[in-house]
Amino acid sequence: MDKIRKIGFVSLMSLIFLIAASLTAFGTGYLPCPKREYYMAYLAGGVLILILSGLAVFIVRKNTAVNVICFMANSVALGLCIRSWYILRELENNLLTLFLVCIACIAYLWIFFGLCLIPAIKRHIKLFFWVWLFLSFIGYTVAVALTETTFLSTFGFYMLVVSSFIYAIVSHSDDKKQLMRALTLSTYTVVVVAIIVAVLIFAEDADLDIDFGGGTTADILSVDTKKIKQLKEENDKFLNE
Repeated sequence: MDKIRKIGFVSLMSLIFLIAASLTAFGTGYLPCPKREYYMAYLAGGVLILILSGLAVFIVRKNTAVNVICFMANSVALGLCIRSWYILRELENNLLTLFLVCIACIAYLWIFFGLCLIPAIKRHIKLFFWVWLFLSFIGYTVAVALTETTFLSTFGFYMLVVSSFIYAIVSHSDDKKQLMRALTLSTYTVVVVAIIVAVLIFAEDADLDIDFGGGTTADILSVDTKKIKQLKEENDKFLNE
């Protein structure tokens, strides 16, 4: 498959995926439900969609229409995970900001392929992909440490999926059907996003603070000392009796 058409197709599908996820994350903010009580429901909804689409894409492997449906379903799953994260941290992004995050992710994809035009990199494109991924992680971590914006936290989640789209491009595919299949399978990196959000929810419930952008503070060693003290007093009382 021609490289220019391949990059153009993946760029278009990536933009559609991210915009659909953004519309889901934004639109669910208007649902009439108590915010703090429903972040687990949104995450569970996203995970359920991932499970159902995963079964469908595994059973019906060669049907392009099924792959496209699963591709779009996973974008909704990503949007639900993002909404769960927003509710958990009491964050919000307007539609314009979410659209700018989508554009930034497409620019991230194009920068990668712009660098791949360099002959030395072109000869070792898969190796460069892993180097690029590592450098992206370092750069993102530094950016989050130095700034506190919901833009960056959302970009980080989106970047995980876009990175998998990049890998789908550098992998071999003869036609659009194979490429669409590869892109659909790549969307299951949303599972990683779901795991990250689940860990953050667990940390919140356990009184642990983890810095992931959006104005949050970092204190991994924070524990509920009142509960520990209460348990100790009850134990001492029991022994004294």
